[in-house]
Formats: sequence, structure tokens, C-alpha cells
Amino acid sequence: MATLPWQQIAAQKRNERAQKIPEKWRIPPSFKPYEDCEDVQDWPQTSGFFTAQELLITESTATEVVTKIASGEWKAKDVVEAICKRASVAQQLVNCITEICFDEAIQRAEELDAYFAREGKAIGPLHGLPISLKDQFNIKGLDTTIGYISRANKPVSEESTLITLLLNAGAILYAKTNVPATLMRGETVNNVFGTTCNPRNRKLTSGGSSGGESALVSFRGSFLGVGTDIGGSIRHPCSFTGLYGLRPSHGRVSYQRVANTYMGQEAVRSCAGPMCRSPSDILLFFSSLTAEQPWRYDPQCLPIPWRIEEQSLPKRLCFGFGMGDGTVTPSPPLRRAMEMTKEALLAAGHEVIDYIPYEHIEAQEIITNMWSADAGEDFKQDIHASGEPFHPEMKKWIDWMDAKPNPTVFETWQNQQRRAVLATAWHERWEGTKSVTGTGRPIDGLIMPSTPFPAIKHNAGYPHHWGALSPLLDLTTGVFPVTKVDLEMDIVPGDWKSISDLDKKVMDHYGGPQEHENAPVGLVVIGRRLEEEKVVAMLAIIAKSLRE
Repeated sequence: MATLPWQQIAAQKRNERAQKIPEKWRIPPSFKPYEDCEDVQDWPQTSGFFTAQELLITESTATEVVTKIASGEWKAKDVVEAICKRASVAQQLVNCITEICFDEAIQRAEELDAYFAREGKAIGPLHGLPISLKDQFNIKGLDTTIGYISRANKPVSEESTLITLLLNAGAILYAKTNVPATLMRGETVNNVFGTTCNPRNRKLTSGGSSGGESALVSFRGSFLGVGTDIGGSIRHPCSFTGLYGLRPSHGRVSYQRVANTYMGQEAVRSCAGPMCRSPSDILLFFSSLTAEQPWRYDPQCLPIPWRIEEQSLPKRLCFGFGMGDGTVTPSPPLRRAMEMTKEALLAAGHEVIDYIPYEHIEAQEIITNMWSADAGEDFKQDIHASGEPFHPEMKKWIDWMDAKPNPTVFETWQNQQRRAVLATAWHERWEGTKSVTGTGRPIDGLIMPSTPFPAIKHNAGYPHHWGALSPLLDLTTGVFPVTKVDLEMDIVPGDWKSISDLDKKVMDHYGGPQEHENAPVGLVVIGRRLEEEKVVAMLAIIAKSLRE
């Protein structure tokens, strides 16, 4: 059977997506921002394209939405139509969506409204809440391309377990979001759907691989989205777009029947987690899912309910502060965000101690060995099946893998043993801080950037990042917004001196604030393994401290 050229398949998929946006939600030429308009974040408020009620609904947090629906103040259908309209606009302005199911979402909302009118109560804690999902998640009747041409036009018949759990809790599904082909790049671009842009500056990336999700949630085209993370794919995009998020430890959120690369590679695990607008929304996501007892559906899920008692933290906490990894230091906006957070926490009565995660350098080496053990065969099979080309940045990595000898099974085992040794050393060092925290306990969390720079220009690549430790050691890690790039305050100081050749390379890559104009700046707080409840509570404390 003849196969269409890959360019034609891509054109068909994009046209199919465009046709699913109702005419009434397509931006008229007289409303559309100019092509050279970089910041479109506030376009919904300034354009006149949205009603006051639509803006009120879409600017709300997920927690506020479910509260208003459960009280009868809002109807699920009104919420769904408002968010689908804003998602439609987001797609037209920043290209963040892959699959659309607005009609099905509206029908589901009508059914939930009828249930509420009949029973006088919500069907579950997520009753009527529209939730978007990274393209990896299987929804019956929709494609799951994960950015590959060869997977287009193959609608799935079996849904991801997480979909079942969300629907059981009352959620409504309406869109899936863009990813980079291979899922292993820090920018969201593929040959099927193209490049996703950052709403606050369309010249910048929204990150990857959950960059479609971060763009949609940041634009307020989603209240809460579900991303995945094996090397920074929730943390980097949230940091680049001003969102809260959480990369949980493996086993807290179902990953069953989720499309992925590296299938069967279990040395380092990808995990699913929320990307949203407030710490309370993260709490809503986890408490709602654990109430569904996911371990009864997915044998990889741990039988751990949401432990409310773990959210009760001591009045005085102590945070480690990681200003880089000893080889690379943060660029000025990230350094400023660190100092702002430190000042806020000290003013709130908490303690802060220096804690440089030197272990990251070895973690990056170990995890790279794991990711490259198959010499890119996983990626090549899907790419070659259609004849599409690799993205140039990905091709560099493929060429690097091709040029080196493949590891033996024994060498692979030895690399995995290095992880076990590193995990023990990390644990012991963390425990050892008990003598210097002033609380009688080890540090409660480690605050640091996830990348040395804020959102970067398209196709720029990452010369370095700090995404390896959390997935390699399976550490629960939260993300929080702090500030945005300042054109005056974030200039590289004239007396700045690098601490390594790589440090200089990274600062040259940063260039200056004008290269990242209007980019949000976020940080992460790293906890210990399976500390989701504690990390969510720490996110709330950090957010409150920064506000005050």
C-alpha cells in the first residue's frame, strides 16, 4: 500500500485540527494581533473577543472552578465553552494543541449538569473541571502521535488508566497538547504540528517536552494540565511560563497505557504530574486521584492514599539553597529569583543554608548513559518509518550516539549501580544537614533553578540544565513562579567571572535580558522520594512568603 509523503500527512493533520475549531471561536482578521506582536498573554483581556463572564471563568484557578460548580453557581457547560474558546485562541496564537474534542467535552458537561440538577450534588471532586493532557495520554478515538508522522491517523482504542481515573472523578477532557518528537528535547517542535511558542514572548520557547501544556495553561486556555517528566519536562516548561507544577515520585500517578519513548527502559522512569496556576490546584489533582485508589487499576501505582497529616509542617522550616552545581552558576534572572525567595523565606521566619548539589554532574553523566544505551534505535524506528527528518538539534544527539561504541550489558549494569551508590551518598549528605539547620532536622527541601537561564529563543538548545537529579533518584520536585526577566536588573555584571569553561558557555548562551524579554522566572523545590504531600505544603508556604 502506497504511503503518502510525510509533508502531506502533516498538512492533513494540521488541517483536521484547524477544522475542529468552531467558526465562532476563530479570530477574525480585524481582531488578530500583528505577526510581529511578541507578547500575546493579555490578548484575551484587551481584544474585546471575550465576554466579561468568559474572562472571569477562564482566569479562575481549578480549585475555584470546582468550588463554584459544586455550589451550583456555575454550570459545567458554561465553564467548558469558555475554556474551549480560550484554548481555540491559544492554538491560533501559540500553536499548542494537537488533538481537539470540544464537541465531546460539551456533551459531557451537559450530562454532568443534568446529573447535578437531578441528584443535587457533584459526581466527584473534579465535577465539571476541564483538564488538558499532554499528547502522550491515550483518549479513545484520537491519535497519539507524540510528534511522529508515522503515528498519525491511527486513533487509539484503549485509553490510558489516568483518563479513566480523571473521568471517574468528574473531569472533562477537551484537548491534547504538543510535544517534541522523541519527547527528549527542551523545546516543543515536531514535523506533524510545528513549533509551540511562549505566550509571553512568541520568539521564545515554552519549554519541553510538556511545552504545549505549559503554553496552554499559561495562556489560561486550561485550568490544569497533565504533563510528564523524565529529565525536566514538567519542571523546565513550568519555569519558562510562570506556572506551578509537580514531578512526583514513580508510583503516585498512573502511567499505565501511556504512549512513550524508551518503552521498557526502567532504569530512570518518566512520571506524570500536574501543571497549573496554584499550589491548591496541585493538591486538588492529587487528592482527587488518590481517592480513586489508582492501585486497584494499575499495578505500578503504590497503595498510598493522600496523607493529610504529612501536609502539617513545623512552623519553622529550613531550606537548602543550591546556587548552581559547582560547575555552572545561574544567570542573573535566576540568581535574582533565588535571592528574592531567600529574602521572603527568611522574613517569614524560616531558615536557609547553602547546599550546592555537586552530585548533579555525576547524575547527568549517569542518566545520559541510560538514555543513549540503545544508540537512538527507539527514535530511529519511528522517524524512519515515515521518512521524515530529525530536527537538527536532535540529529546532533543521534550523530553523537552513532559515533560512540554501544555499551555492553555489563557496562549498563555498572552504570545503574552508580545510580544506587549516588542515591546513598545523596541521602547521607541530606541527613547530615541536621547538625546545621537549626531545626534539629535535616533540610526540608532544596531550592534551586531547573535551568541556568529563563526561556530561550527557538532552536537555541540547552548547553546545560539541572534536570537529572530528580528523575534519577526519584525525588518529588515542585515548581513555583517567582518573577520575570528585567531588562535593567538582569544584565551580566561587568566583573562577572566564570567558574568553568562550561559556566562561561552557559552565560554566553544567556547573552543578556534582551534575549529573554518578558520571560517568567521560576524555581524548583526538591524533596525526598514520595514526599508529594510535604512538597505541596512547601509550595504553598513559599508562594505565601513571596506574596507577602
